[in-house]
Parts: sequence; structure tokens; C-alpha cells
Amino acid sequence: MKNAIRILAVLAILFVGCDDNEYEAPFPFSDVGFYTSKGTADDLQINLDDYLSFTDLSQGEESHSWKIESTDVFLEGPIDRTDSILDQFIIEPRVTSSFEKTVHVLFQSSGMKKVRLYNTFNEMVTFKGNRAGEDYEMAAVKKGDLYVIDTTFMVKVYPKLVPVIKVRNGEVTVNHEANDTIYIEAGNTLEFTDLSTIGEPTGRSWNIVKALKPGEEVTENPIVSSSGDSPANIAFNKLGSFRASMNLSRSGQNIPGDFANYVVNAPIRVIPSSKPFELTGDIREQEDETIQVPYNGEFTTFGGQEEFFTVMVNGEAFEIASVGVNVNDATKLDIKLAAPIYRPDVITVSYAGGTIESTDTREALPFTDEPVLMSTVNLIPEAIAGLETGADSWVPFWSNKGIAEYSTEQAATGAYSLKLQIAAGQDNAEAGATFENPIIFEAEKTYVVSYDMYIAPGAVGADGTSSTGLFLLQNWGFQFWNNFAHPVGEWKTHTVDYQSTTPLSQFYLRILPNAEKTTDMTVYYDNFTILEKEVRP
Repeated sequence: MKNAIRILAVLAILFVGCDDNEYEAPFPFSDVGFYTSKGTADDLQINLDDYLSFTDLSQGEESHSWKIESTDVFLEGPIDRTDSILDQFIIEPRVTSSFEKTVHVLFQSSGMKKVRLYNTFNEMVTFKGNRAGEDYEMAAVKKGDLYVIDTTFMVKVYPKLVPVIKVRNGEVTVNHEANDTIYIEAGNTLEFTDLSTIGEPTGRSWNIVKALKPGEEVTENPIVSSSGDSPANIAFNKLGSFRASMNLSRSGQNIPGDFANYVVNAPIRVIPSSKPFELTGDIREQEDETIQVPYNGEFTTFGGQEEFFTVMVNGEAFEIASVGVNVNDATKLDIKLAAPIYRPDVITVSYAGGTIESTDTREALPFTDEPVLMSTVNLIPEAIAGLETGADSWVPFWSNKGIAEYSTEQAATGAYSLKLQIAAGQDNAEAGATFENPIIFEAEKTYVVSYDMYIAPGAVGADGTSSTGLFLLQNWGFQFWNNFAHPVGEWKTHTVDYQSTTPLSQFYLRILPNAEKTTDMTVYYDNFTILEKEVRP
């Protein structure tokens, strides 16, 4: 009987150097035993054209032999770890059987391979091993006058990685293997898709580098853009010639690593865009009070253009200290004001049109009175604040009697809100959210606590006799009540000022019924925020 076993050793000894026929047991072994140079994995895993060593530790055997597949070969040791060319160690003539105690097997084809160890004994022996943390025993099988231990080692041989990609320019799949240039307008993207499967890759990285002219040497980091996605949509904002490549990799625990590089043969040429160079997206204040203006292309470096911009703060024109290109994203302009700005300020920006150009020589188009979205640093983690993970940051409180759950029935923003539902006769509807890291409030600072609320039409008790409140625990002394002073059927934001030095470790939100417990309503909550309060002096 033949036993195919995957736990391959009773002793995990890694080979530093492999020397045949010089094994001496440091202490008495059982009658049957073996080990490999890869230890005790469920499946031995190795790269193509690499080798594994196997040693038979059995004592007192009547006969002993190794058997390998015809596509693999035995190597003659010793073999040093630094030896990269293994052909010099192949035993000639090539055979598929060996009677040595230690063998080194070079795997020259990929797939699941078998290495068989066949031992016979004059008396009964039992192999004691461990598979996935569980001890087990395998007794010899009697065949005629002998007892046989027949063991097959399963080896997964990984083939070399073979990169396969697809490149799309808009709706057109381009022939990236040809020499024809891929033309793309500045500001547009190419889509790179990794289709590789051979060798079981686990990741990839795309790199875009500036193409060098004949004789030109690299003087700085040549990578101008990169991505690990598939598909990866990579924008080309600068004029010029570029080359694309993909680094394909395989890595992971117990997985033999491999790497392959693929260079896209077709050169990429970025030409001026036919689209106007204009404002795109929202103008936003950054945390450091920089006003950031986004355009649909990269700017060339410029100076002395402040006079063409106007920034109105609460109806008053503020002095502009500087206007320049953002150092990390050349598609954005940074405007710095000479005076501070505050979150409640109403700010607009105008550009009258100066001599600002894109890197592909387009002139920046003017705009008038565009609003600025002010910076808000919400101290509440996003999973609790916006509920968009749809996960379990909010859960029913231990004493909840109603319904407390995530919902997509209503949302102030995004897709999710928190739903509390209380029926007539119930004592409450309660939910809680625990903070992984408590929020620490500073003394002498005022904070603004807010949330959005929606009362579903048909509510009974939304007349001020019922109440809803948000506790900021562990400050039991503070509760943010609103008593449903709120129109039914529409979202409304509720805010309150808050001062405390008690760390916030948990939200506790509830609905309490009126005295008669006739309250019957469904309420949705969204966009919980805690912001440092800013007031213009």
C-alpha cells in the first residue's frame, strides 16, 4: 500500500550546505524517519529550476530507495547556497532512482511533483509524525516477509512568472507590442490591465518613466508615475515621450518568491490637449489655511500673478500673499492670504486671466466668484461619523428595546444612516458606538458637536413630548437633547457647543417615549461631527 503524505518531516532542519553520505545521528532515532530542506509544510513549494534535499533517517532497514519523475534529476552534493548554476551538479547518466541516504532533486518542470521514499524492514516499525499541529502515526504494511514504509512527498513546483497585459487608450485597445507610438493628449489617462496568471502572481506595479534620448543619462528618479492597481488608470499631464513597464511579483508566507519585469514596447507620446485648460472640481481650504484651486492639467512654474486673483472673505477683498503651483500636485494652485481665515468665513475666489499656462502650453481660463469649501477636521472616525462602511461601528445598546441598525432607506449624504425605531409601548430605542482611540479634548477650547436627523412621515410623538439625545461618554453629565424640535420628512442639522476635558470613548444615542408610551416613530441619523470651534475675532 502506498501512502501519499503531505507533512514531510519529523525534524525541520534547513540545509546550509548539502553533503552526501556523511550523516551521523546526534542521538538515537526511531526505526523510521526523514526530513527535508524545506521543513514541515503541508505542501513543499519551490520555484522551477530549483532543488530540494531529502534525507532518510531510518535505521535498520532491509532496503531503501528514492524514486523521482523522469522530468527531474538528481544532483551531486555538496551544494552551497550561493551556487546559482545547478547544471554542473547533475548526476550523469540521468536516472530516476537512487539508493543514497540523502538526495538533492532538481525540478525541471512545473506542477505537482512526487518524490517517493520506499523502505523495507525485517520487523514492524511505525512512523510518528505531526500534520498541521496534530500528531499521527503510520504503521508499516507487511508484504510477504518484509514490512514496508512507502512515502510520497508532494512538491508544488511554480513556473516562472509570465507577464501578460492589456493597454487601452480611451475606448481603443492598443497594440502595445508593436513599435507604433501611442499618442495621448495631456490630461488624459491610459488604462493598464494585468492579465497575468502563469506562475500565480500576487501583485504588480506599473511604472511610467521619461524616455531618454540617445546618450542621455539618468540624473534623477526617472519614475514620473506609478500604480499597483489593475486596471490602473494613469494620467499623463506633461508633454514628452515616456515608457511604461510592469514589475510582476509573487510573494507570501511559504510561497517561493519570484519577479518578472515587462517593458511595454510601444513608446508613449503626450501631445497638447484639445480641451480648454480650466477649473475642475471644488476649491478647498486646506488645514493650514491654504486655498487650493484645481485645474484639468499641470501648471508650468510661474510668478508675479497675484494681481490677477481676487479672494473675497465675508464680502471683503483680502490681500493675497502668494499664488503658486502645489509642490506635490502640479494640477493645483495654492493661494496664501496675508491674514488668517476661519471656518465660518464665506470665501470666494476669482481669476481674471493672466499669463498662467499648462505644461502643454494651454492658457488657464478665468473664473469668477467660485466658492471655497472650508476645511473641517472631524475628530470622529469616519466609520462612526458617516456610517459608509455599512459595518458594525454602531450597534444596539445592551438595554435597547426597539430597532437600532444601519439603513439605506434614508441618508443625508452617502448611502448609509443609523436607524432607530421605537414602537408604542416600548421603553426606548438605543444604539452605541465605541471609539478605538478615545478623543482627547483640550481645556479652554470649545467644540461643536453636530449630527443630521430625519423623522420619517407618520411619526407619533414627534410633538416635543418624546425626546432623543446623544450622550458623549464617559461624560454622563452632558446630553445633546433636541426633543424632536424638527420638521417631519426632511433632514436637519442639530448643533451644540461643548467644553470638557473628559475623553470621549463612546457615543450613546437614544429615543425615549412620551409619558403614555404612545410614541411610534422611525428616526434616521447621519454625519456625526465634532469640530474645534473657530470664531473670527
